Amino acid sequence: MARPGRNDPCPCGSGRKYKRCCLGHEAEHDAYAAALERLVLPLLAELARFAEAAWRRPLESAARTAFPFWRRALDDAMAARVVDYLIFDHRHERFGRTALDQFILERGYRLDDRSRELLTSWQGTTQLLYRTESWSAGFLQCSDALIEAPRGISVWPLGRNAGLVTDDSPVALRALTLEKIPELGHAVCLGRPTKFGGRSVNEVVVAVRQRHLDFVRTQRIVSIDEFLRLAPTALDEEAAVVASGSAIILPGA
Repeated sequence: MARPGRNDPCPCGSGRKYKRCCLGHEAEHDAYAAALERLVLPLLAELARFAEAAWRRPLESAARTAFPFWRRALDDAMAARVVDYLIFDHRHERFGRTALDQFILERGYRLDDRSRELLTSWQGTTQLLYRTESWSAGFLQCSDALIEAPRGISVWPLGRNAGLVTDDSPVALRALTLEKIPELGHAVCLGRPTKFGGRSVNEVVVAVRQRHLDFVRTQRIVSIDEFLRLAPTALDEEAAVVASGSAIILPGA
C-alpha cells in the first residue's frame, strides 16, 4: 500500500489529513488497534449481544422508546448509541438492573480476572459532555466541559469515521477506562461521539445546565453528574436541538 501524502485523508479513517492524525504515529496506532482487537473487543461484543438479547425486541423499538426525538431510521452511529444505552443505562424489567450488572452476575464467573475487573470498573459510568482538544493517531484528547478544573482524558472511539470531530467543540461520550490493561491504558467509547451541530462548547454547557436546573425544580435536588445518570439521554436530546434554541428536531442528529 502506497504511503499517503501529508495532505491526503488519513488511512485510519478519522477523516483528518494524514499530517494531522497518524503521521509519525503509525506504529502506536497499529499496536493499540491490535491490542484492542485481542483484549477488549471480544468482551464488548459479547456484552453487546447479551444486552440486545435481554431487550428481546428490535433496536428500532429501543430507539423509539428511549430516543423519541430521533426522526429517521437508525444508521450505524445511532444503532451503536442504542446498544450503548441498553448495556449501561436501561434497567430491564425482568431483572431490575442494567445489562452490564446482569452480565457480571450471570457470566462473570466464566471470565478471567482482567475481564471481570474491566466490567466492574465500567459499572456506573455515564455519558458526559466533553470539550475536544485534539485528535492524533486514533486518540481523541478531550476534557470534561461541566467542571471548573477538568482533567484531560484520551479516548479511542470504536466507530467508523469516529474522528470527524472539530477541535474545541462539544461532544458527548461514555469513557470506558482500560487502566486494568497496562498495554492499553487509554479509555474507549462505543461508536462515534455525539456532536451538537456546530454549536459552541459554552452554548451547550449553558443548555445542559438549564436542563439540570429544570430537573431539580421539577423532580429532586441532585448534582449534575447524578442528573446525567438519571436522565441518560439528556445529552442526546440536547444534540437534537438546533443552534437557535428552537424546539425543531434535527433529523438524525
